[in-house]
Amino acid sequence: MERRSFLKRWTMGLSALYAAVLGIPAVVFLVDPRNRTAPLGEFKNVARLSELDVGVPKQVVVRNIRFDSWALHPNDILGRVWLLRRDPATVDAFTTICPHLGGSINYEATKQQFVCPLHGATFDLACRRVSGPAPRDMDALEVRMVPDPASNDAFVEVKYENFVQGREEKMKKV
Repeated sequence: MERRSFLKRWTMGLSALYAAVLGIPAVVFLVDPRNRTAPLGEFKNVARLSELDVGVPKQVVVRNIRFDSWALHPNDILGRVWLLRRDPATVDAFTTICPHLGGSINYEATKQQFVCPLHGATFDLACRRVSGPAPRDMDALEVRMVPDPASNDAFVEVKYENFVQGREEKMKKV
């Protein structure tokens, strides 16, 4: 083999190795987890049943543990929900995101209603639309009670999900 052809092959081999070293991370970047479908929501522990008063809404934060390529985020906030204890054994959960344009729904105790400060949408204590531009009632979330074996209490768990705003029908975001 001539020296010139050996150097050509050696240079082509090193170039292919260099392209592979740079190309593999580029392909992994393009097939990023953000392009995958959203995972199914999980139930998250948000409160104890004894912390909720009957007929009085309470806003709680839904937290999650999130991993990314470099770090662990133990208290990542997924969102906020309104918990309403209807009777001693029933709790309903509603997202605080307004179905109109996504504003944060607040509770006004003096008027006993929920109000979105962005455009004045109001909802009653059953979280049904009373007035304003909201196209539907507040978005309900799945709730389950998990008995606490250490006490005579139960944990309230909520399956947090986001919904598309501005539509009459409730549709999950993907």
